[in-house]
Amino acid sequence: MTINCPMLLSVNVGANFLRRFKRFLLVGSCVLEEHPEVAKEYVKNRVCLHICLETFHMNMAETKLACIVQLHQPKELLVLTADGSPHCLQLHVIAEDLRRYCLSPEVKHVVIEHGHPYVISEAAVKTARHLHSIQQLLDERGSAKPLQDGSQSC
Repeated sequence: MTINCPMLLSVNVGANFLRRFKRFLLVGSCVLEEHPEVAKEYVKNRVCLHICLETFHMNMAETKLACIVQLHQPKELLVLTADGSPHCLQLHVIAEDLRRYCLSPEVKHVVIEHGHPYVISEAAVKTARHLHSIQQLLDERGSAKPLQDGSQSC
């Protein structure tokens, strides 16, 4: 099965294929190249769009996706990316912004680590935006390493 997944910024907002399904898949471009077998599982019965935020600024992607969501009113937006990539993380942030500001659609997050997909919660995406929250979680687990002299400053 070949994945039909155009680049987000190259599609016309009113394109007919965007009406095919009410479920959308936003996938990091690297996933299509590095993990096509995982992508194939998620593209079923979804409109697929890909983008690499290493190449384009997230604001461009967010604006285009917001227009598409407003026009086509999908019921679901699933974001599928590589885990550990700061660029891919931005796709999840964009989706949460759309959830917050467009009041639709249902947003789901999946990341791929070592070839395996993992479902990620909305809370995890929100926490990833706030380093102080991550630091608090690490401190609670005892995983944080204090500075050599024990001070809080750099």
